[in-house]
Amino acid sequence: MLRWIVPLVMMAAPAAAATTPSLSTGAWWEKITVTMTKDGKAQGCRYETSQTSAAAKDCQVVGADGLAAKAEAKDQFARITFERRFTPGGAQPSEAAIDPGDKLLGQQVMALAIDDAGKVSGCRIVATSGETGVAYGCNEVAAEHFEASASSNSPPRREGYMTILVYGHTEHVV
Repeated sequence: MLRWIVPLVMMAAPAAAATTPSLSTGAWWEKITVTMTKDGKAQGCRYETSQTSAAAKDCQVVGADGLAAKAEAKDQFARITFERRFTPGGAQPSEAAIDPGDKLLGQQVMALAIDDAGKVSGCRIVATSGETGVAYGCNEVAAEHFEASASSNSPPRREGYMTILVYGHTEHVV
């Protein structure tokens, strides 16, 4: 069931990037979890972030009607999570951990260079895995804006890694 629904939900899910006007250059994560009903329609959406000032909140999946046509089993529901993690520094992060019951559908790790204005000045994909791929890459991260340098004494360029994850699981409904 997940293999058929994920590409459709990836197009319909709101972009996590749109929720944060300026991204931190410190370590952070954010995720959107979409729950699909047994008939393949979006039932719920939840946005969470590691920012201490931001509480988890509900979100809306736009254009998700009609996903039922691809659902294989009508007695299941799926929970799919889209996650972004930023790790500052020059060392590639270790493999991202997900819950044991979840299945990794797509993962991509990008090495980033961020200039003193907060613009992504370099991006290179360093690792990919999973069945479905990821629809967020260097073009999308280049449109992001990170916090600009606080002083002129700070390094003119920062390095970091953006990890994009798509994972989920299905459960039978009784």
